[in-house]
Amino acid sequence: MKSVVITGANGFLGSSVVNALSESGTEVTCVVRSPESDVSRINASANVRILYCDKMEYKTLADKLKDKSYDVFYHFAWEGCAGAARGDYKMQTDNIVSTCDAVTLCGEISCKRFVFASSIMEYEAIGQVETDSKLPRTLIYNSAKISADYMARALADSLGIDYMRALISNIYGPGEKSPRLVNSSIRKFLNGEHCSFSSGTQLYDFIYIDDAVKAFILIGEKGKPRKTYYVGNESPRPLSEFLLELRDIVAPGADSGLGEIPQSGLPSLSYDSFDMKALAEDTGFKTTVSFAEGIRSTRDWIISKENT
Repeated sequence: MKSVVITGANGFLGSSVVNALSESGTEVTCVVRSPESDVSRINASANVRILYCDKMEYKTLADKLKDKSYDVFYHFAWEGCAGAARGDYKMQTDNIVSTCDAVTLCGEISCKRFVFASSIMEYEAIGQVETDSKLPRTLIYNSAKISADYMARALADSLGIDYMRALISNIYGPGEKSPRLVNSSIRKFLNGEHCSFSSGTQLYDFIYIDDAVKAFILIGEKGKPRKTYYVGNESPRPLSEFLLELRDIVAPGADSGLGEIPQSGLPSLSYDSFDMKALAEDTGFKTTVSFAEGIRSTRDWIISKENT
């Protein structure tokens, strides 16, 4: 790839893709929310330029982007990916609109490939609404991802854009600042805090940031139109196995906290819903960092940052 556009370029995943592509010689146009946004995770490079634009104003970027041609448009920008913000219906609805605006912008600048970063939580939503269980407010986030995918796909087809969806499992690694499970658990164990989890019998999957970046680059380069690619490992395991492995690496001998939180009455995610081999078959992708290796690297990064 010679040139790409990346929204959400200063986020955990977005900045990692920016840095990997720019280091390989790809020109990267980063779309970041505002001049007040933290762009410290984006490495300075002659191959990188930053355009500031709120997600609801993508329509104003067309003229600024028409100075060159682009091979791929990566859309990572999405507010409210963790915590209570997942239940903010206004924020999540705005995310749907901005995704559609991003596809429209892709068409206006004659870019022919669009990669949408989505989540396996889409499938959790489908399973949840088919039960009689009380639905959590955070389902709003899951539902918004589904809606954005359907609308973006339809728009892309109408504009002659090759649309690929990347379903993210659970990405972790150095650079993450969110309260998601791996990051928050490592920090708590390091600080000697007690962690509490469910019994962890449900299947889970985690992928290290470097492997996730390779997956997205390959999807942009080799992904097939209208395909959905699962970004993770091909063999999920019970969550309890991951949590015990994390505990043994970060705080050997600490109480695991397993079983202290009631297991949700909602059905656990079935990985049979995904074509977990499509990414490897179409692009040659394979993971190279084991969970243990990734946890050690993440632990060491967190320690180094807290000591500086």
